[in-house]
Amino acid sequence: MRKTTGIIGTAAVIIVAVGAAAPWYTGKRIEQEFRQGVEQISASAPTQVTRYDRGWRTSDAVTHTILETEDGPWPIDVHHHITHGPWGFGWAHIDSTPDFGEQQSAVAHYFGDRQPLEATTTAGFGNAINIDWHSPAFDETDVPEIPGARLAWGGMDGHYRLDNDRTSTDISMPSLNFQSDDASLVLRSLSLESSGAGGPDWPNTENFWDSRFKTTLGQLHYQDDTEGVALKLGVDGQGQLRDNGEDGLSMTGSWQLSNMLLQDPSMAEPLIINNATQTLVFRHLPRDATRHLLIGLSNLDNSLDEDQISGQVQQMMTQYLMEAIQGTPIFEMTVAGLDTPQGSMEGKVALNLKEGDHNERSPIASALGRAALSVDMASDRTLLARLVSLSNPDARPEQMLEGLEQEGLLAREGDRYRLDVRMNSRDLLVNGESHPELYMMLPLLLMSLGS
Repeated sequence: MRKTTGIIGTAAVIIVAVGAAAPWYTGKRIEQEFRQGVEQISASAPTQVTRYDRGWRTSDAVTHTILETEDGPWPIDVHHHITHGPWGFGWAHIDSTPDFGEQQSAVAHYFGDRQPLEATTTAGFGNAINIDWHSPAFDETDVPEIPGARLAWGGMDGHYRLDNDRTSTDISMPSLNFQSDDASLVLRSLSLESSGAGGPDWPNTENFWDSRFKTTLGQLHYQDDTEGVALKLGVDGQGQLRDNGEDGLSMTGSWQLSNMLLQDPSMAEPLIINNATQTLVFRHLPRDATRHLLIGLSNLDNSLDEDQISGQVQQMMTQYLMEAIQGTPIFEMTVAGLDTPQGSMEGKVALNLKEGDHNERSPIASALGRAALSVDMASDRTLLARLVSLSNPDARPEQMLEGLEQEGLLAREGDRYRLDVRMNSRDLLVNGESHPELYMMLPLLLMSLGS
């Protein structure tokens, strides 16, 4: 009995010793992982660990980040309180709060003694990382920098999860309301959802192609009376990229606009769209070229100005297009229920590049010889006239539409126009009639895209 009691006592001492040492060892590993994570973040925003005090059960750290803004560099210190595992929550639990330094009093004007943003990170036993962040709401408050202006914030909640090489993100912003004497910005019910490949090993992940997103915006209303600009709309959109094996990649996207109004000094009248639904489908996309494009877009230099970035994006897209048309891609665009005060429009555009001979032919010439194009569009006459006047204020819409009708490029059906286009490797048919002169112009158009 005494021997058994001694064994139990020894085992208890070992268990207690291991339990006591586990948080210390875990804390040491957590610090290593924490510093490595900060190095990864620093690649996009300069960040460094300025303090790390490691204890037995908990640690405290401070990171210093510099964000580049239009007004110059904005330094932010973030305080992290770290609880070591292994306990029920996993290996580590981190509570993070930012310190806005000289801007702290300006932030407190809106949030009072509450933290404007809090984040909680949990590292689970299965190496899954979960981050939850929250910004509290505040009621309508005056904006000291703008006399007479008021700002109300409905708060924000977000969640991010990294599990091996898959990520998912959810963000919700109920409302934002800014009002001044000459401008206003109202945002209602914004939600963003995304999932797909990610993590420190991206883009070298097996499920690189599996990704999807969804965006919902109940209302956006922006108005600037000084500039004469106004924008109002609601949006519901989603998209997906997936690998279809031997059929290559597919990319789909769709969005619906509601209650849209666009006003600009360059426009004679505002553009109003009651409802509109559009769908885009790409099939048989090349893997290597698509991977190169996505990586290139994600690595754009943010220090460049808008024109330089636009130029780089255009160059990337042109190169991608030239590579894509060497295969057999399929493109479809559908517009359903474009409803405006001037009438409605619906239609579909489809382009299919078939298998063919690439020898001794340029990519553009080869694509043109393998292409099958179809366009089927119908619109109210008043809406087409409105679109013509918007694109060119000096145009005469009625005369232009009558000219297109006389040339057979538009078919009149009562108060509506219809356009039916069919193109193959030999001819271009518009509303059933052959137009070889238009077919001969296509190579010049495609060559201009590649130049």
